[in-house]
This record gives sequence, structure tokens and C-alpha cells, in this order.
Amino acid sequence: MSREKSLPRYREVAAELTEEIRRGVWPPGALLPTEVELGMRFAAGRHTVRDALRIVSDHGLIKRRAGLGSMVMASEPPAHFHHSVTSLAEWLRYPTETWRETQGTTETAADRALAALLKCEPGKRWFRISSIRRGRGVTTPLAWTEIYVLPKYAAVEARPDHGRTPVHEQVAKMFGEAIEHAELDIFVSRIPADLSEALEAEADSPALTVVRRYYGARSGLFEITVTTHPEGRYTYSMELSRAPGVF
Repeated sequence: MSREKSLPRYREVAAELTEEIRRGVWPPGALLPTEVELGMRFAAGRHTVRDALRIVSDHGLIKRRAGLGSMVMASEPPAHFHHSVTSLAEWLRYPTETWRETQGTTETAADRALAALLKCEPGKRWFRISSIRRGRGVTTPLAWTEIYVLPKYAAVEARPDHGRTPVHEQVAKMFGEAIEHAELDIFVSRIPADLSEALEAEADSPALTVVRRYYGARSGLFEITVTTHPEGRYTYSMELSRAPGVF
């Protein structure tokens, strides 16, 4: 008869810590015992304890900081949001189960760095709307979004549906500026230090940045959104089918 293999020791330790966090033995905001204390409790070596803590950290339950220990961040693993795209309309907007929470607005002029990102001329003026994107059933923020619209379209921010309707749709309804074409850039980036607290993510940790640019017949480039997703919180996938007769 074959005997069932037991879990590696570090996975056993990780499972027990995860269960204790789930039951509230270590609530959010609490510090776990030190590595030395955990080693003594579980009769485990330093590497075993560190591997166990790495697993718990990878699940989003704790945040480890050198010299400060391991702080509990959540009692359940945060949900991972998956955005599947099968049409142009879906490509231009986030799913309806997500929404934006406005954090502030200001009018700004693009310096050279911002102009390069937005693909506009330096000095061009924009009305910037800063917001956090959240999702149903997700405890941590999905992303930080900077929305840049032409100042003449700033009134969209006051709409009651502003947080749940794509801004380009609001511009179309209020001002008749329809999209002629759009551009999408996706690239790996880092969490800026000034956004780490709002995003509940480590400063300089990996991120995914999505830039969407919208061009209209009347005003040319009239809106750009720059969205920064912390690593592991968002997946963007696209499904494409070959048209008949096209190779």
C-alpha cells in the first residue's frame, strides 16, 4: 500500500499561521512573532520559518519589513481581478463590477516627462482626476488612476455617475465628442512612493501600468487615463478570433 506523502515542514507552518490569521488569533494590524520565536514554537530552522512566511506573504495576508517584522494585512487572501476582453467596447472600459473613487482634481500643465507619457506637446493643459479603482468582493485597491481630460470637459467630474461610467462616455453624452480612434499601452512599472499607502503596496514594488488615449473628431486627443495596478491584483487578457478568409 502506498502511503500519503506529508507536506514539507515549511508548508505545514504556513498553513497553521494562515489558519490562525483567518480565525483572528493574529488580526489585521497585529505583528506576528519574530522568526526566532516562530522557530522555537514550531521547532523549525530559520530557513523553514522564512519559507513559511514567504508563502503567507505571497497570499497577501502579511507584509514583511526588515527590522519591523511581519504585519498582518488581511484575514483572507485578497481577490485577484481578471479582466477578459472579447470586443472593442470591452477594451475601452473596465468591467461594470469595478468603480472609481475620486481622490482629488486639479488643472495641470504637462512637463516633458508627462508629455512623453501622454503623447502630447509639453505645456499642454489638462484637467486631472485622481482616483482609486475598487472591485466588488476585493478588499484592497485594484489600481490608482489618473484621468486627464481637456479643461473644457472638466464638468464630467461632477456627474452623479462619474465613478461608474467611463469618462469618454460621459464626454460623449455631455459634449458630443465621440471617439474616432484609441490607443492602448501596457508596460511593467513600479509603485511610486507617494502612492504606496493609498494602494496598500510596497513602494518601488512591481506594478502594471495601462495607458489609454482617446482621440475625437473635434478635439483630437481629448482624454488619457494612466492606471497603475500593484503586482498580482489584475490580469488583462484578450481573446481574438480569425475572420473567415483571413490568414
